[in-house]
Amino acid sequence: MRLILVRHGETWFNHVGLTQGWCDSPLTEKGQAQARRLGELLEDIKIDAAYSSSSERAYDTACIVLEGRNIAVERDRRLKELHFGKFEGFPNSFRIDFAGNKKNRMELGYRKYGGEDPADVISREMDFLERVSNENTAESTVLIAGHGASLRMLLFHLAEESLRKHFPEFEFFHNATAVLLSWENGSFEAERIIEVEL
Repeated sequence: MRLILVRHGETWFNHVGLTQGWCDSPLTEKGQAQARRLGELLEDIKIDAAYSSSSERAYDTACIVLEGRNIAVERDRRLKELHFGKFEGFPNSFRIDFAGNKKNRMELGYRKYGGEDPADVISREMDFLERVSNENTAESTVLIAGHGASLRMLLFHLAEESLRKHFPEFEFFHNATAVLLSWENGSFEAERIIEVEL
């Protein structure tokens, strides 16, 4: 199976620097343009199925990316972003300063603030992948639209060794970034990274 992990395009909260986990905000015009451009960059790839987070920003991105293809996007709550608890809707700078200024700060735990820890996110995402495996074949290419922190956690959980080997500079999903993974010899391999420049 081949997976295409896609982060949503720029949203209003991204634009103004607010923390956006389980809360939502719409794609900006730039975010819509990023999604359209990503769709163009993926047009040479046959996609068999598509899933997205239940958040509108991820679902809308997936629908734009897949325009012109006869593919229904299935929403699944298990693909939602990391829940930042009490920091939802607050400026990113406030959350980072308060919770700790670490390099991989997106992977800090937020359970003590009423949100989630990385283990919570990975658990629900791996549960979701069982659905994907059951609904698709080994030859399928599946697009999964989600969020920066939660997709990063999933990616590093599935293919950290391969990612570090082939794409050592990669650290985070920017808006409308796609990472392609292929299943080879019993594990996922990082195959390609597509970043939209707008």
